Amino acid sequence: MTLSEFAWEIRRHFFKSSYPRALVSWPLALPAELPAAERERLEARIAELERGAQYGWGQTIDFGPFRKEGFLGVQYLEIAGLYDAWGWPPRDLTGLKVADIGCFTGGHSLLMAARGAEVLAVDELPGHLAQCRFLCETFGQPRVRTLQSSLYHVHEQVAPASLDLILLSGVLYHLSDMLVGLYLLRGLLKPGATLLIETTAVDDRKRSFADFGRYVGGMWWKPSALCTLDMCRFMGFEGG
Repeated sequence: MTLSEFAWEIRRHFFKSSYPRALVSWPLALPAELPAAERERLEARIAELERGAQYGWGQTIDFGPFRKEGFLGVQYLEIAGLYDAWGWPPRDLTGLKVADIGCFTGGHSLLMAARGAEVLAVDELPGHLAQCRFLCETFGQPRVRTLQSSLYHVHEQVAPASLDLILLSGVLYHLSDMLVGLYLLRGLLKPGATLLIETTAVDDRKRSFADFGRYVGGMWWKPSALCTLDMCRFMGFEGG
């Protein structure tokens, strides 16, 4: 079993999603009459990017004439569907400055850009960030800018109090120090702006604790739902 396969088995075991499945439609597509030579070029480039990334091709992307299956499948579309069911963030993001921290292949980044946002797509894995750049070029999404950085160093390249929204999807449990990470992200948000967290959690709303993950599959911690809320409030966030 490879490292990627092992990590997937761990993720499948620990990260069983309980939210209702309501996929957002992928809004981007190449022409249906894509010339055969262009399709071959794109598929060759995708294969090259897949080989060069730690977890292969990251997210399932429908290019229109063909579809590329990814390590995390269409989970990002399910998560976006949940956000739409909540009504936040709004479907029209025109003019908003957004950061997608831990963007991976960039599924969420491109979804938000397609809704009008100016997006900073951040990941510390260069192979997967290259996939995000490829998708932006392929689908013509100039509103997405990429940044290779760990969460702990984003503040060195992003102005304080400059963002309207930070999306932190599937990242919190990868942080060795969750409180430091939340503190640094808070400094990047404008007053009244939003940090939107999607994370695995122990389904316990009465006790505040975090299980140590022993860094299995890249997971440092698995906090309870109440612990996640407590940490955010301790760092000065409201709501939840």
